[in-house]
Amino acid sequence: MKCLLLLWLITAVTAHSWMSCPPSFDTSPGRGGNIVGPCEREGKKKIVTNVKAGDRLKVGWTSNNHAGGWVRLALVPDGQHKVYEHFEKNVLKIVCYGHDERRGKTSYGDCVHPCNSRKGCEYMANKYDGNRYDTTIKIPYNLPEGVYILQYMSAMSAHKTFYYSCARLQISGGKPSLPCKRTGLAPVAYGCMKGTAVPLSKYQENTKMGDFCFSPNGLGDQDADMRKVPVNPECDQRITCQLSVQYKRCMEEDNKMKDITNAWDPKQVCTGEVKPPPEPTCEDGIKNNGEQMVDCGGPNCEACYEEPTEPIDDRIYSDLKYNEKVLLERGMMEVRASLVAKKSADDWRFAIFLDKPVKWTHFWNCKLISVNKFNTIWTFGPMPWTKKVKPGQKINLGFNGKFEPDGEAPQTVTKSFVEYKPDE
Repeated sequence: MKCLLLLWLITAVTAHSWMSCPPSFDTSPGRGGNIVGPCEREGKKKIVTNVKAGDRLKVGWTSNNHAGGWVRLALVPDGQHKVYEHFEKNVLKIVCYGHDERRGKTSYGDCVHPCNSRKGCEYMANKYDGNRYDTTIKIPYNLPEGVYILQYMSAMSAHKTFYYSCARLQISGGKPSLPCKRTGLAPVAYGCMKGTAVPLSKYQENTKMGDFCFSPNGLGDQDADMRKVPVNPECDQRITCQLSVQYKRCMEEDNKMKDITNAWDPKQVCTGEVKPPPEPTCEDGIKNNGEQMVDCGGPNCEACYEEPTEPIDDRIYSDLKYNEKVLLERGMMEVRASLVAKKSADDWRFAIFLDKPVKWTHFWNCKLISVNKFNTIWTFGPMPWTKKVKPGQKINLGFNGKFEPDGEAPQTVTKSFVEYKPDE
């Protein structure tokens, strides 16, 4: 008998994501996000992406089951990337973090990875199609030849702190003599779903657009040729289904996740020449082109007859207390969770998503259902005496685990408590 998770909801404690296209300083698929900045810690091998002035470059990030918010992209010369202010004064643009636009797939700032993120061999070719966890940037024409650092900064979903990620670019073919003085803020993408904690103004605080030229003759518009195929279309920012809270569902969807053979360097094999996608229309049966609903609303289509509504609050708990204790030197972690049910359920699942591997060795009032290969996503189910819950019932769960004592403490990234029923 197949099972179906009828309701899925993550309660975000600290969200996390990172740039995966082009390859970031740390390409480990099981890594956590970096909240220290301005860049994450770089590995021993420095990965460099070669581009030329005027190229378009696909820039993407893993959804990690999160939705809503913005991404600020900035570019500075190598050596200036250790100072926050240098990135603030050299912003390229601010784009949507992304969310699953399919009906009923996003709620409360979360979705199931890959959240309809754009796959490899595809790219964003329309400014109104910016909610699929990627964008493209144009390499400025006025930069002296050398190594540059591209920075990603985002406080997605309900997270109150920015996460940072950087990639190293080798840029050639520039003309530094071009007059490229700019004032004011960098452009902001259309139609982004707001994050629930950090407003757009925080991304723009103390910033200005960098002095970049996007035309071979002067300033120009960086997205005027957005339909141009980027130099790295094969890059697949989704990385792996091991990052999904529903691994089987992620793998079973017809989204070519199975074709990503190396999560450290996630790519698709593009068959034939990569071409721009067809121009979106108001009759193509797809929610795109800035539409409010499928083929209606937004800046380009007629108004919708049916106004979209907020998702129904079907959460099965009314209160969730979560406390964790870390003994750093001993490599030990303890978690105690206390939940109060607000509706009846015949079965449930409790999931813990961590930013570094932890092996839970003891747990109370629940049993292990599954764990991903990185030991970062653990899903537990009930014991016979905790299986059926009633409104007002309190459930206490406990977990003791071990981790590698490398000087960095693991943190819970997300946690969830959901109803689970057999698919009859």
